[in-house]
Amino acid sequence: MRNRLIAAGGGTPRLPEPIAGGLEPFEGSRGDSGFTLIEMIVVLAIIGLMIGSAAMGFRSLAKSDLRSATAHLSGAVRFLFDRASVTGKHHRLVLDLNEGRYWAEISDDKFYIPHEAETERDQRKREEDEAKQDEDDKRKEDERQSRGAEFIGGANYDPSKMEVGDYRPKRVRFAAFKETAIKPVQLKNTKLVDVYTPRVAEPTTTGRAYIYFFPMGQTEPAIIHLSDKNGEAFYSIVVHPVTGRVRIYDEYVKPPITDRYDDEGNRIEP
Repeated sequence: MRNRLIAAGGGTPRLPEPIAGGLEPFEGSRGDSGFTLIEMIVVLAIIGLMIGSAAMGFRSLAKSDLRSATAHLSGAVRFLFDRASVTGKHHRLVLDLNEGRYWAEISDDKFYIPHEAETERDQRKREEDEAKQDEDDKRKEDERQSRGAEFIGGANYDPSKMEVGDYRPKRVRFAAFKETAIKPVQLKNTKLVDVYTPRVAEPTTTGRAYIYFFPMGQTEPAIIHLSDKNGEAFYSIVVHPVTGRVRIYDEYVKPPITDRYDDEGNRIEP
């Protein structure tokens, strides 16, 4: 669109001088380009809405992972309960709270729950003693195999090489579960908070926790707590000892702990 012609004293109309680049000035154009305050407020509001929507989406995704992990873990509990009843073998669910993993193990040996509740320190010590015993047994087995021809009654038998140790009752040994129905699971965007059974004096928060399943269709009562990575949402899995029924609560179910004791056996006052 061209500008208006400017007539001076009724003379011949004179065109305005062109500006650099061959463009002509346009009346009404702003001399200084920029955003008004209202435009900046609108832009900031839109950015805020986008960030808020993204944050809500991430929280919704994290909670979805938490729900999925809780449902999968509760299904594993129920599966092991039924499996122990059918096979007549002892099973256990191993939950690694430090690594956020869990898997199943099986044993042909008989297992009995201790009469007295263990503290977390007692559990760690027992696990260390069992690991040392396994190493010692493996060393002795390697030595027996290396001797080869040395056997009782043989020509090369040397009674001085017999090892006489203290009597130790047979320890229950659990092996990895071979069924493909339940494989080791690494939790995604989900944290194992703690695991409670009456077998322990207080909920296990670090290391490994165990839930045992017995032949004849029984397990130990247990409460498993899970949360998202930020600890904002909690789910609780409550296991019934006789029926193996599992109930899920979208909150932190407090374990039924009445009396608590320290490592020296002294009662801790609430």
